[in-house]
Amino acid sequence: MRPLAFSLPLMLLAALAVVAPVKSAPAKVASSRARAATRPRVDPADLALYERLCTNALTPFDSARGGFVRRDGTPCEAAIELALARGRDGDALAMRRALFTLHWMHALLDTVGGGFVSGTRDLGVLDTHFEKLTWFNARRFELLAMAAQASPDPAWPRDARACVDYFERVLLDPRGGFVTGQMGSRDLEPEANGLTVQAWMRWGAMTRDGRRRDFAWKSLDRLWNECRDADLGMVRKDVWGQIRDPSLLADQVEMGRACLRSWQATGRDSDLARARALAAHIKLRFEVGVRGGWRNEYAIERFGHARRSPRTFDDNARAARFAVEIGMATGDTSRVNAARRAWTSFAKQLEKSRLESAEWALAVRATWAPEPLARADWSVTATPRHAVVKKRVYQSYKRAH
Repeated sequence: MRPLAFSLPLMLLAALAVVAPVKSAPAKVASSRARAATRPRVDPADLALYERLCTNALTPFDSARGGFVRRDGTPCEAAIELALARGRDGDALAMRRALFTLHWMHALLDTVGGGFVSGTRDLGVLDTHFEKLTWFNARRFELLAMAAQASPDPAWPRDARACVDYFERVLLDPRGGFVTGQMGSRDLEPEANGLTVQAWMRWGAMTRDGRRRDFAWKSLDRLWNECRDADLGMVRKDVWGQIRDPSLLADQVEMGRACLRSWQATGRDSDLARARALAAHIKLRFEVGVRGGWRNEYAIERFGHARRSPRTFDDNARAARFAVEIGMATGDTSRVNAARRAWTSFAKQLEKSRLESAEWALAVRATWAPEPLARADWSVTATPRHAVVKKRVYQSYKRAH
């Protein structure tokens, strides 16, 4: 009986040694499958199209002209963003060319009044330019924020802070939102505000400044309450609150991307709900079902237009990018498929386009690398200047008494 009692624990240990690997193996396989399912799959057709579009967009780099600069002397913001994205992937040449163009773009920055002028044609010693519109200042501001994250050069945060100063002094509305430009209409346009909120949120997430986040929220709330119509979506209104233009695709797209960026950086669920609502509105009112792509306007017959709304090349590129991003964020493959139908319908124009194809390349890239804003740590925020002064006065008073 003694040998049998001694061998029983050994038999149990042997049985556990045999059973344990059988139990742990499926768990490892399941976890690896879960990680593989979370990674976006790269479609070979999308990857091949992306490489062709990158070749078309980045080949026209001209160092004598300034880099990724059009013939009219204006920089192509989409080409710069695409080159920065490829630089993050390891393409050192693309990164150098993007930073070269940004260095050249510094010459367009008005160091006296603030803000960027449109292009080289607006540069002049004796000329005072007020055509520094909000939309291209917002796009260039966001590029500087991206460059500050990719390069240690102190020029990028310095120019970005100059843009922040111009926005706060000239373009910012204390009630929320940003005006269209330094001169002209003071109405709120959803497209310009959407672009600015995207850049504002990126800079706020990078600097961990809660004041930027709070004002971005305030702007989104005001635009949603004042510039949204139940049937038309985001619209442009005059000072009397009357709708002055048809429902535009660009307004829906940029406000949708702004809401999506806000949700990614802050986690506010109402922003994701708004982004989904705008994506559904675009699908219902603007999408061309069989042909693919999106119309430029909706309900134009209400404003005296008899012509048929066209499908513009640039606006469809931005819409395709938003469709892919919202589809990847929510797991809705129908949005991504709608974007694929869009760039398939523009195949002939894409083969002939040069710098303008960069927007489409960014849309195709988003199918496997959407690059959302990372959830920022908003607990560490910059202290307002007036609070610092108030604290110093209180401390001096306390020492005196």
